[in-house]
Amino acid sequence: MSSDNQPIYTTSAEDQAAAARLKERLSNSSSSRTASESNSTGPPPAWLDIPSVSIDNGAHKYVLISATEPAPREPNGTCIHRYFVVSKKGAAYHQNAAELFVCKLEANGFQDIRIKGGGRISLDEVSKSVSIFGYSYGFGRADHAQSKSVIDADDRYKGYNVTWSNDGY
Repeated sequence: MSSDNQPIYTTSAEDQAAAARLKERLSNSSSSRTASESNSTGPPPAWLDIPSVSIDNGAHKYVLISATEPAPREPNGTCIHRYFVVSKKGAAYHQNAAELFVCKLEANGFQDIRIKGGGRISLDEVSKSVSIFGYSYGFGRADHAQSKSVIDADDRYKGYNVTWSNDGY
């Protein structure tokens, strides 16, 4: 346990294998599926409600994920490529932070899903700060500058001081 009674996790052979299996599954998934047509007369599709930032308060492992939306937003438009910043309280490994969110993207028809890397992220809602740092043994170092851009673009984090560094684990 750490000095603040939080469990300390290190990577393991099992974690490395699980991360490799997830990366392999995603690389083998079909990115050439036919996207469903946008329904301009009905309610917006559920996949539009998936936030680009899903981070838990506190310091946790995080992953940067990229994916292509399942359908164009505009008639005759193209599918938008998006980035997602995801952390999960209690995730022992980066793969644990990624898995449920990847499944959510898959279930909503996103294509070409890739885990671009990981690290640590510390969200302090009281001081309105987000610190992004470190790397993932299983997925490599995320582009923390890209992660910062995703967070900065989310209106929920307007007024937050978002910083990043490649230092630390």
